[in-house]
Amino acid sequence: MNVHDSERMSGLLEAAGYVRAEEGAEPDVVVFNTCAVRENADNRLYGHLGQLRPVKDRHPGMQIAVGGCLAQKDRETILEKAPWVDAVFGTHNVGALPALLERSRHNHAAQLEILESLEVFPSTLPTKRDSVYSGWVSISVGCNNTCTFCIDPSLRGKER
Repeated sequence: MNVHDSERMSGLLEAAGYVRAEEGAEPDVVVFNTCAVRENADNRLYGHLGQLRPVKDRHPGMQIAVGGCLAQKDRETILEKAPWVDAVFGTHNVGALPALLERSRHNHAAQLEILESLEVFPSTLPTKRDSVYSGWVSISVGCNNTCTFCIDPSLRGKER
């Protein structure tokens, strides 16, 4: 699912006029698509965000966005721990990414937008795939099971 969502984010950004940075180049936008299933995922996110702070200080126009399951779960915590993040969006509004970046740039303030239900079925969003031969296809989103060990239904909602 995360690969599918990442393809959608890439497609949305490309459709909005963004171009992928060359390998080794300093990007204007960095987007993290996060996972909340394993505890180490949040440790890694905050580590990466910490590494980007001095880069952003040197490059004030740079924008950082955090989306996905961890953003859905930890919404305000991300901005508390990393106030240099420009946009936080959840699993239900991936399509809002370009608008959130633009709003953050215009308002000079972090944008936090988390929806509790799916805005648009993800497969209808623009896609940028790395492979011309294969792609991730989402036939459903969410889950109706309530396994005690799994956080996915509370973050992605009921199956659709």
